[in-house]
Amino acid sequence: LGAAELVTGGQTMNPSVATLLEAVERTPSDCVVVLPNNKNIVLAAQQLHELTDKVVVVVPTVSIPAGLSAMVEFDPEAEAARNGKVMAALAEEVTAGEVTRAVRDAVTPAGPVAEGDFMGLSGGDVRCVAQELVTVTCGLLEQIVGDDHEIVTLICGAEATEADTEAVASWLADARPHVELEVHAGGQPLYHYYVGVA
Repeated sequence: LGAAELVTGGQTMNPSVATLLEAVERTPSDCVVVLPNNKNIVLAAQQLHELTDKVVVVVPTVSIPAGLSAMVEFDPEAEAARNGKVMAALAEEVTAGEVTRAVRDAVTPAGPVAEGDFMGLSGGDVRCVAQELVTVTCGLLEQIVGDDHEIVTLICGAEATEADTEAVASWLADARPHVELEVHAGGQPLYHYYVGVA
């Protein structure tokens, strides 16, 4: 989608302001749009404009699906402020979700979770729990995909199999026939799926 620089991060691996600044300085442009894609990185990114002579526009994306949606709206001919405003508006329309495994036993709003169970998360909350990946992914989609949504983006992690993804796609086609499904190989660790709904 045209990203000039990528800074790796993840749970408990948030990049420093210095790391973000290095990426901004390496970018071959006088104007740089930054998509944090994590709520814990937004504040660090918002400091960048004070540390460089470049124009830095931070689109405060808090998830990878929101960041991808925002990137689609980037217009290289538009002014920086306009790009930031349009991209932020689109990112805010995205409902994001994640599917991962529990690393310990816990009690959640969705019920008890045993170590190794799959969990579907959205909005910072555990929304569903199951022992099967497909079951929890479909359960999450059932909760976050509404009648007014048009597109579901599924970003497949390193441990998601093609058979799992096909089963989720089949369920979605039956349960939510009005939405279009986009599937991307993300290869991310820990999260079997990132989900974006718009």
